Amino acid sequence: MAEAEASENPPDDVLPPYVLGVRAQVQRSTARLRSRMFAGHSELSTRIQAESVRVVTQYSVRGVPAPAALARFGSMVGAWRSAASVCRSRAQLLADEANQLLACYWDTAWTRARRAHALEEHRPAGWLPGKVALDGTWHHLDDGLLSDRWYAPGLPERGSDPSAVAQALYILDHQPARDGSTAESAYRG
Repeated sequence: MAEAEASENPPDDVLPPYVLGVRAQVQRSTARLRSRMFAGHSELSTRIQAESVRVVTQYSVRGVPAPAALARFGSMVGAWRSAASVCRSRAQLLADEANQLLACYWDTAWTRARRAHALEEHRPAGWLPGKVALDGTWHHLDDGLLSDRWYAPGLPERGSDPSAVAQALYILDHQPARDGSTAESAYRG
C-alpha cells in the first residue's frame, strides 16, 4: 500500500512546474486566509484568553462552578469556532479548486501521452500526482486559541502546564449538561 501511495504521490522534485505552482499558490492563499482570520478576530482571541483565566480560577483553583463565566467563555469560543470553521471551509474550497485544475492538467497530459504510447484511453480516476491537501493544523479549530502551540503539531511536552485556554476549553467541553451528557459527546454526534 505504501508503495502504491509513493508512486501516486511522487516527490516534489519530479513534479512539473505547473503542479508545483498550483500547490504553492494554494499554500500562499490558505496562509493569507489564516492570517486574516487571526487578525480579524484578535480582539475575540484576547477576550477568550482573559475569560479563560476567570473560568480556570473558578473551576480549578477555587473549586466553585461559575456557570455565567463558563457561558460567556462558551459563547466566545463558539464565535471563534464558527469563524475558524468558515475559514477552514474556504481553505478547503481553494484546495478542491486546485485539485480540479490539476485533474484537468493530468487529463490533458494523459491524452497527449496516450497518443505516443500504449496507455489506457482515460486517466485512472484515483491518479492525481501532486494532489493538494490541507495540512493537519486546519483540522483542529481550537488550536488557533492556543497561542503557544497552534503551529506545533502533536501533544505538548510531558510535565508542561497546559495554558489557561487549554484548561478552560477542557472544562467547557467536559462540563455535564442537564441530561448528563458532556459537550464533547454531543459535539461528536
